[in-house]
Amino acid sequence: NFVTGHNDASDWKLLEVAPKGLRSTLLNLVEQEIKNAKEGKPSGIWFKCNALVDPVLIQALYRASSFGVKIELIVRGVCCLKPGLIGVSENIRVKSIIGRFLEHGRIYCFAAGHEMPSPKNKVFISSADLMQRNFDRRVELLVPIENNTVQAQILNQIMVVNLNDINQSWEMDKLGNYHRLNYDTKKISAHDYFMKNPSLSGRGQSLNKIRPKVIALFAK
Repeated sequence: NFVTGHNDASDWKLLEVAPKGLRSTLLNLVEQEIKNAKEGKPSGIWFKCNALVDPVLIQALYRASSFGVKIELIVRGVCCLKPGLIGVSENIRVKSIIGRFLEHGRIYCFAAGHEMPSPKNKVFISSADLMQRNFDRRVELLVPIENNTVQAQILNQIMVVNLNDINQSWEMDKLGNYHRLNYDTKKISAHDYFMKNPSLSGRGQSLNKIRPKVIALFAK
């Protein structure tokens, strides 16, 4: 038990594990986006989680924003980062989606020098929210997505639809207050979309007959 005992975790080939190095891995990924932005390459960060509290990661996201990295945060619960502050976080948007389902998925996506969404982006799923207790006092996993179909589902379905959601979204202003976006039956509801459309993954040849509705990033 490497949380309360004296044994260290073994080295992992693909997984990153808290409390050993999950935070540092995310920080390195954010730093790479800053490097790409400085070099004029595409950069961007998309997070979907339940809480964003860790001050070290928040400062890293502020720094990334100050270098022009576009950051989209879907944080269902508490978020200690404030978006829209000039010179600090004007490239960050924070929203919370509250609807029929209580979601607990954590997804962390990085442009990695390519426009988003792209098959060449780096995509991770995780058990960890962005909190000190998850990084420092719990055993948590960060898992890279290497299957192309699953990666496409996460980026082009789950993340794009959640980023486009209007009808169940609350957006945070620079003072930390949330404002409900204008409901419109013609606009996107993420939960309705996922109830009505098949998943890209796990359907094999059936996708040739029934394909999910495609939504462009920030569709009008």
